[in-house]
Amino acid sequence: MPDRYLPPPSAAERPTGNGAVTITVGEVGAELRRLRKAAGQTQADVAQIIGVSRANLTQWETGRYLPSGMHAQLLDDHFRAANALVELAEAARSPVPAGGAALSTDASLLDVFRRAGHSLARYLIRDENGRAVGWRHNLQQHDEQTAHATACGISAMIVLGEPRIDLHTVVERLYAKRSGFGWQGRSKGRRPEVTSAVVDALFHVSTVLTAAEGLELLEHSLDDYSRTRPFLLATALRTSTRLRADAALTRRLADDLLAARLDFDGTPLWGEKNEPGLVAPVPSTAHTARAVVALREFLRTGEDRADVQEAVKVATQWLIDRTHPDDGIMEDLLLPQPGSRESVRVNIKHFTSAWVVQALAEAPQVPAARLSRALRSLWERYEPGLGLWAWGSGDLPIWMTLDAVTALRAAALAFPARSLLPPLAAE
Repeated sequence: MPDRYLPPPSAAERPTGNGAVTITVGEVGAELRRLRKAAGQTQADVAQIIGVSRANLTQWETGRYLPSGMHAQLLDDHFRAANALVELAEAARSPVPAGGAALSTDASLLDVFRRAGHSLARYLIRDENGRAVGWRHNLQQHDEQTAHATACGISAMIVLGEPRIDLHTVVERLYAKRSGFGWQGRSKGRRPEVTSAVVDALFHVSTVLTAAEGLELLEHSLDDYSRTRPFLLATALRTSTRLRADAALTRRLADDLLAARLDFDGTPLWGEKNEPGLVAPVPSTAHTARAVVALREFLRTGEDRADVQEAVKVATQWLIDRTHPDDGIMEDLLLPQPGSRESVRVNIKHFTSAWVVQALAEAPQVPAARLSRALRSLWERYEPGLGLWAWGSGDLPIWMTLDAVTALRAAALAFPARSLLPPLAAE
């Protein structure tokens, strides 16, 4: 069935509003292109020097995306632009609400949330009859909607408090895609992270899925492999806890997540995986933060578990003391296929800073500098022209915006509002 694709206007096309001068993404790209040509270098030359693909550089020069703060600085240093390119990129990065006016120091997260809700509504796919059917994984592409992306879109709308669209047909279509072991995703087979996302979204937005059915589908999506991956365990635990905190599956997942820790110089933390034969494993900021968020939600249901409380305390302190950047990571999941000896490799990206912000949101006495560092990393991925969050490669995955707004909402309940805004708006 054909789709109607209605992308929101690009940042380069946005109005300035009130006669104010607004730096656009296109202007940044034009300046970058001018600097490169003045240096007599090709896109491939510059891309190799700063460590990105040529496609990334093309997207920056054509005004499709802004380089991240780190990449803008690398480019500025390479062309000896005396910080002019960095300042230009930061000016274009200033968040712009739906009305088009620049975000002022009086702006709030409500402006950011409204902008995100407006953009996600524009990216919603509709069929030939105008009925909403879901979202794409990468909002910039023209492929079909997926179960995981649609679930993320529904959940994001819940967090944003977005009443603009009727999700009835979206929910019906999503529910109809279930199999005996949950929702499969593009690669087919068991996908606990996809099933968790869909069950969580359907359970909170409609009555088509009962808690009992959700728990059954979630349990059937898990296998022995899942117990070796903290990401899958933490994701499933959050959903199971929300469905029924006292369910046997919920308590088993909490136990499995604790058992998935590794010992790092006497400190039990979560790495990317826990299986025999690991060579030089390292603790993971993303997976530890995810585990903290899931276990803390488990504790909020009234579970009096000293072992869980201690695990959360130790891991949270490690996240607070962590000095490395809260950047994103990528993980390969090798998922077995039903009825086959073969497995499929699925690449998973993690928006690390969003999960760190969530993990810090309920921690006692978080140093202001630590929170600021995590928030700055989160805002570096923000695309103000779209009102959404984007991966460094230029991809616009819908799950990234869900992670970001969920983190900001959690932080808004725990920290002073002024500390949560993007650096340029808060200063």
